[in-house]
Amino acid sequence: MKKKLSKIKIVHLLHCVGGVEVYVRQITENINPEHIENIIVSQSLINKNKFQNLNKALIKTHTINIKREINPIFDLLAIFKFICIIIKEKPNLIHAHSSKGGAIARISALFFKIKIFYTPHAFSFLSTNSFFKRQFYVFIEKVLKTNNTSVLATSVSEKNQAEHTIGYSPLKVMVLNNATPPFDLSTIKAYPVIHSNYICTVARPSYQKNLEMLLDVFLLITNKQNDIHLFIIGAGEYSPDLNKIKKIMIKNNLESNVTILPWISRTNVLSIIRNSKIYVSTSRYEGMPYAVIESMSLKVPCVLTDVDGNRDLVKDGHNGYIIKNMDVKEMSLKICDLLDNNDKRKQFGENAYEYYLKNHLLSQFVDKLTRNYFKASN
Repeated sequence: MKKKLSKIKIVHLLHCVGGVEVYVRQITENINPEHIENIIVSQSLINKNKFQNLNKALIKTHTINIKREINPIFDLLAIFKFICIIIKEKPNLIHAHSSKGGAIARISALFFKIKIFYTPHAFSFLSTNSFFKRQFYVFIEKVLKTNNTSVLATSVSEKNQAEHTIGYSPLKVMVLNNATPPFDLSTIKAYPVIHSNYICTVARPSYQKNLEMLLDVFLLITNKQNDIHLFIIGAGEYSPDLNKIKKIMIKNNLESNVTILPWISRTNVLSIIRNSKIYVSTSRYEGMPYAVIESMSLKVPCVLTDVDGNRDLVKDGHNGYIIKNMDVKEMSLKICDLLDNNDKRKQFGENAYEYYLKNHLLSQFVDKLTRNYFKASN
């Protein structure tokens, strides 16, 4: 007879939109609420869209004002408020998401005997090209490397960063690949687009997503295929480079070939990806990108820059292409190669789907995470 699981309480601390929010919603909406009670602590921007559990019931949430950049006053206030939440909720475990969430959670937990799962979703030191800033972020991560913290990495690349750059023991690092459910294609209605021959990306205009490179790549593609279109999805509230991207489009006469869409429903995003010839990412860094996993699950081949997360998903020349050294010309050639070769594009898509089924099914993610939650709480 199986031993009955006692119910545990887990507090999630997060401050990012995009992939981090998707990750947490995958947890709350799919883990059995009879065994695990999830509580959300995040900024008001995220809490606008209420979190639900597996039974569609609303999940308890707390709001903390968390700034993306280091801000001593706001950060101390956030730490104080999170300490108050820990005292009130008395969780068995804290699951901290993103570097900033991880820092606030680990500092707060110094006052308690409580274990922490920390999922960086791409370490902060990857987000800058400044040597001094990078070393400072690495230093902070090393200082906060406490004995009660285990890293729950989203990819093998992130695991390697935790062990080799920060110095975590391999016993303190686990890999749990990001995952999505298989999509029922019959429920994905076509998003109204006037272009049938297009490529796409899901990326907010920011340093991380490196859309200026994508526009340089796309300009070379249009020199060979003038009927091709590019959809950029994700110009939301945090889009610091939006005006710069629009200026580049005007300068290179790409306005009629590029469409920038705001944050739209997940179903509409999937519709655009599903009918795209190729999914493209020019990111400077990633955790493990959901949009790439979703593309693979929809049999859409991907052409990606060679960064953490991307290189964990695509095997070059098998289920897509990996572009080294941010090579604009090479990326344009690989995209054109797939656009010109229907059979290769279809085969890459099938290979991508097979890889998805083996490594990124949501049911596998939920089972493994549930086991680790209970193991850490005992």
